[in-house]
Amino acid sequence: MRNVAVFFGGKSCEHEISIVTGVMVLNLLDKTKYTVFPVYIDLQGRTYTSSSMFDVQIFHEGSRKNFQQILFEEGTMYALNKSKRKIKPLAKIDVALNCCHGGLGEGGGVSALMQWNGIPMASPDMASSAVFMDKALTKLVLQSLNVPTVEYIRVQESDYRKRAAFLLKRIEPRLKYPVVIKPARLGSSIGITLARDEDALKAGLETAFALDERVIIEKYLLDKVDVNCAAYMRDGEIIVSEPERAFGSGIYSFEDKYIKKEECEGINKRGFLPNEGGMFEFNGELRDKIRTYTKTVYKRMHMQGVVRMDFLVSGDCVYLCEVNTVPGSLAYYLFCDRLMDARAFLGDMLEEALVRSVDGEKAILTSGILKTIDGIVK
Repeated sequence: MRNVAVFFGGKSCEHEISIVTGVMVLNLLDKTKYTVFPVYIDLQGRTYTSSSMFDVQIFHEGSRKNFQQILFEEGTMYALNKSKRKIKPLAKIDVALNCCHGGLGEGGGVSALMQWNGIPMASPDMASSAVFMDKALTKLVLQSLNVPTVEYIRVQESDYRKRAAFLLKRIEPRLKYPVVIKPARLGSSIGITLARDEDALKAGLETAFALDERVIIEKYLLDKVDVNCAAYMRDGEIIVSEPERAFGSGIYSFEDKYIKKEECEGINKRGFLPNEGGMFEFNGELRDKIRTYTKTVYKRMHMQGVVRMDFLVSGDCVYLCEVNTVPGSLAYYLFCDRLMDARAFLGDMLEEALVRSVDGEKAILTSGILKTIDGIVK
């Protein structure tokens, strides 16, 4: 039996969505192969575990008196008793899976903690997590890989407060209205607005700056279609899903993703427009472009675990919009016909991480300079 730590929650606007993903994964993992340890990160960044976390109702009720605060040291998870100033080992963790959406949890924090402790990750590493959490950095990476992305302007709040008039004058000649305003480091379409004129742009920027000091303004493609595609590693090979079209009109909002999706006629509960095969039909060239770009980014960035990439299709053009290193529900729906099929899907990622860890970390060479220093230099 392998000990698996499943991280969820976190200091993020997507905290509750992350709980849903985390509890789903906790209950899907094969208990005949793995001993599963929930690791819940609260809004203050404290970490807890409890056997009651397998029931999402415990979070809804807010009854967390049985939660045990924990910490990690040298790959072992310890229970922390602050009143007695004692710690007790709970388990040596063999592999970890990240279900934290947004914030530092998705942006490299969990990956860094596990790397520091020598615990293999069945999710993307610290570097790719940090880069793709920031939409502006994502644009730079995609441009370096020759992967098309929508034209944009990056705006820092401090610069905007000083030179707002200069920025606003650049929008019309460079991007043309309408434009989309996005907080650079938030997910689930939180804080995104569509502006059709300068007044709406000003309002949208204030909304975005209330959530993030870094914002991007993108050209809006009037005839665009939102498309998702994902990839993960299995037996050393990159597996790429078929593209699926996300529903929604205008901008693909938080409400479209999580609130309205069951109200839309003809749309299934997964939130996608199905045809006979469960996939939106693209012509062969568009399909190949989307899957090629997905695989290219995954491979060139040395990614691991499952990653979902969000595209915009406009006419014959494909643009990669965002890269989600911890996608909602871990994007199982792009690979599995049924929820229960996700058990094998999750197991494949855990086993891949364990195989990858066999090589171990490279040796750390020290300079030996301290041995050459005689006494202390003040």
